[in-house]
This record gives sequence, C-alpha cells and structure tokens, in this order.
Amino acid sequence: MEPTLIIHTAATWAMVGLIWVVQVVVYPAFREVPESAFAEYERAHQRRMVAVLALFAPLEIITGAIVFLAPGDVPRWLPFIAGAVLAALWAGTGAYFAPLHGRMADRYSRSDIELLIRTNWFRTIGWTARGGLVLVMVAVA
Repeated sequence: MEPTLIIHTAATWAMVGLIWVVQVVVYPAFREVPESAFAEYERAHQRRMVAVLALFAPLEIITGAIVFLAPGDVPRWLPFIAGAVLAALWAGTGAYFAPLHGRMADRYSRSDIELLIRTNWFRTIGWTARGGLVLVMVAVA
C-alpha cells in the first residue's frame, strides 16, 4: 500500500474523530456558556479549532489530491467521489459555517447555537462518509 494512502487515511480519520467530538461534545457545550461570556468563548473556540485544523485539513486535502492523481490500485472513481465530498464540506464550511461562527463571535444567540448544532450534522455525516470511502480505498489497494 502506498504511504500517501496511509497518511491520507490517518488524516481523514483524524477529521472524522474531530467532527464527531465537535458535534456530540463541543457544540452542545455552547448551550452551557453564559450569555455574558459567550462571544469571547466563541472567539477562543475559533482560535483553538484553527490550530487543530492547520495540521489535519491541509494534510487530508494534499494527500487526497495525490491519491487521486496517482491512485495505484485504487479505482480513480473512489478518490474522485471522496474528493467531491471533501470539496462540498469545505465549501459549506466557508460559505455557511464560518459566517455563522463569525456572527456568534459578535453576539450571543441561542437560536444560532441550536442552528449550528442541527446543521453541523451535514459535516458530521459527510466526513464519516469520507472515512468510509477511504477505508474502501485501503481495502482495494
């Protein structure tokens, strides 16, 4: 098996684990933050998340592109679909979730917290599906 596929699998599953922790633990905990402290809490959350994502996100994207361009024994359609899912996830993050977090860093809104928790299932399911696709790639490699 290609080392790039192994690294890609590790990076993808790190993102799968991260998104599940965020969905089940981190975002619901936003409900417990007092309104007076929420904006600063959200800004700190954003700084810490960027620090974690700075390692895994580029690694997942770059190794995914390499696996697509040089798939070895992996049928090209697998990394293509996995890449399309990843592109949709990051497009959704940039177009929807980043502005929502930005709004939440400016002011407390219980409805925005609930909206974030509900709509983040899109990313949770998407990254989980990517994880499954990557495991299929490993199985056929």
